[in-house]
Amino acid sequence: MYWQAVEQQIEIALKNKTLQPLSTQSQSFLDNDIHFTVHLRVAKKVNKPHQTTQKSNPFLPHEDAMFVKACPPSHKLLLNKFPVLKPHALLCSNDFVSQQSPLCAVDFSAWLAHLNSPHDVGFYNAGPTAGASQGHRHMQLIRLAHSDTVSAIAKQLESISFVRFGFLTAELCNEYYQQALTEFKLHHSEHETAAYNLILHKDLFWLVPRKTPHIESIFANGLNFCGHFLVKDETKLNWLKHYGFIDFLKGLVSE
Repeated sequence: MYWQAVEQQIEIALKNKTLQPLSTQSQSFLDNDIHFTVHLRVAKKVNKPHQTTQKSNPFLPHEDAMFVKACPPSHKLLLNKFPVLKPHALLCSNDFVSQQSPLCAVDFSAWLAHLNSPHDVGFYNAGPTAGASQGHRHMQLIRLAHSDTVSAIAKQLESISFVRFGFLTAELCNEYYQQALTEFKLHHSEHETAAYNLILHKDLFWLVPRKTPHIESIFANGLNFCGHFLVKDETKLNWLKHYGFIDFLKGLVSE
């Protein structure tokens, strides 16, 4: 089970201070009977690189303490250096591939191989508008306490996104993916797509086209569609509770 290797590497990276988890306090909420967790920042902001300013590539080469394992033939598993959740891993391409270039069957094959439990969830941020902070291809992997959260959120947004339930294969994911890109006109060119978030669960393929990176200065990526929100202060938390989590997610979507 690869999560054991991830946990072991987390301990190593924490000891040598390579891993820099964000300091937060977590609060749980229900919206439409769905579990949401808000992570409220409690410490000074870590200088996390932003897509528009980052010049070096942290995945090529990667830091030794971030490396978990090779995933032949074309990927490697790394730790997320600035995690909100624990554990949080990144499935990165060995060679540079743009984060906004279309995914392919090889990516889906490597990704699905790491979705072994109902609690395992993968998400992908295609471009800065969708929350990507790095330009190098990386699919993300987390574990959720509530295994039904993602499917429940997807059903709430089914009319404005691309949702398919059922057993997944790499070939089927690639087929759904091409359908979604076409349906929402996300092909900018042969080598670049418009912004979207993609969430994979064991029996769920869910692509969300994005029109804005944030609402009320609360920035969002694929993690939000998995039921987790990061906010910087109590003011933003109170606004979000009043506005509603589902309505917030709907407001991010490009219809």
